[in-house]
Order: sequence, then C-alpha cells, then structure tokens
Amino acid sequence: MSADRVQEWSAILDRLEADIALAVSGGEPEPWNPPAEAGTGPLPEELADRARRILDAQLESMAMLGKVRNDALAHLDALSAVPDSQSSARPLFLDVQG
Repeated sequence: MSADRVQEWSAILDRLEADIALAVSGGEPEPWNPPAEAGTGPLPEELADRARRILDAQLESMAMLGKVRNDALAHLDALSAVPDSQSSARPLFLDVQG
C-alpha cells in the first residue's frame, strides 16, 4: 500500500471529521466534493474502520441536527400562534401553565 495514498485518504478523513465537528457546533462546512478516484484510488484497507466510524458520526450528527431543526420549527410554530398585541383592542392572556 502506498504511503502517499494512505496520507491522501487520511487528509480526506480529517476533513470529514472536521466538517462534522463544525456542523454540530453550529458552523457551516464548505461544500465537499468526493475525490476523483483516479487521483486517490480506493480507500486503503487500514483506514476502513476509521471511515466507518466517520460514517456513523455523520449519521448521528444528521439525526441530531434534524431533531434540532424540528424543535426550532415547533418553537416558531408556537410563536406564530400567539396573537399580535397590536391586532386586538382587548387584553390578551397567554396560558403558560396549561
């Protein structure tokens, strides 16, 4: 196995791990394009376990970010259900315990 190929793939995996950390912390990773296989060749076998762990981390972070998104949408829906105080001449009360 070429040490250069392992090094190239390690750099690719480093980038994917950094993108996961950035996305989970609220940042926005740069768009990613897969490498041309002619340049890097297939993933070296010794990096397969690391690549699987990164895939698992990507799936977990996608699920977590999806939940955060859904929670934010639910909060926005709740806020939009509260009438604007300017639109009514009578007092409005918000039941925060019910």
